[in-house]
Amino acid sequence: MEEKQSSYIPTQQEIQKMTKLLNKNSQLLEENNELLKKIHRNSLLSFWIRIIWYAVLIGLPFALYFYVLEPYFSALGSDYEVFKAGINEIPGLKGLGELLDKLSHRSY
Repeated sequence: MEEKQSSYIPTQQEIQKMTKLLNKNSQLLEENNELLKKIHRNSLLSFWIRIIWYAVLIGLPFALYFYVLEPYFSALGSDYEVFKAGINEIPGLKGLGELLDKLSHRSY
């Protein structure tokens, strides 16, 4: 059995067209790669900004109490117990007082 081999030879016009298509494809790949790098960089930046934002949201009340409010409490003769009693007197915040009680009696 003899196999017939194709002896197709592309014309010069077809070769030029393929070269143009390959160059265009190469340019598109480079642009795509640049866009993917930008997207990746922006997603990493967004992730770290979000982590810092939540750390500030969680840590700011504690820092505010310990560095700003506590010196005033101690200078006025008040302490945590007086603060907790004041919180319990505010209508609607009794649940917060109960939570503070649970946290203060908790052993670590």
